[in-house]
Amino acid sequence: MKKRSRKQHKKHREGDIPTGSFSDIAFLLIIYFLVATSLVKVKTITADLPTGEKQAQAQMDKTPIVNLRETDIFFNDKSVSIEELNARLAALELAEALGSKKVIMLESTRMTSYELYFQALAAISANGGVVALVEEDE
Repeated sequence: MKKRSRKQHKKHREGDIPTGSFSDIAFLLIIYFLVATSLVKVKTITADLPTGEKQAQAQMDKTPIVNLRETDIFFNDKSVSIEELNARLAALELAEALGSKKVIMLESTRMTSYELYFQALAAISANGGVVALVEEDE
């Protein structure tokens, strides 16, 4: 009879899921993601782009042009380094200029590296210029 009594007195489990350790697990996950995540500040450029309207030829002649050809930088058809470009743009005092006087034409060939393009764009923006992009007609 003892065998029957053991079977009859089995403990019945309830359908509840033990949730006592969930808060510990959540806390450990939060700590893990704080330690494992790297916070990187992305370097960006803020640039005011002018309207797409075509300008008169007289205005185009007055507008400084930065031309990027593969690995070379030309400022008004003179070869310059990125440091010389920064110096020439600083000499134009674009931050104090008004309206269309701030516009710098930026031309680039397809073979120009993104790094060189980014450096030229950063130089123009850092000196207070507004970038006007020139596209090739096909």
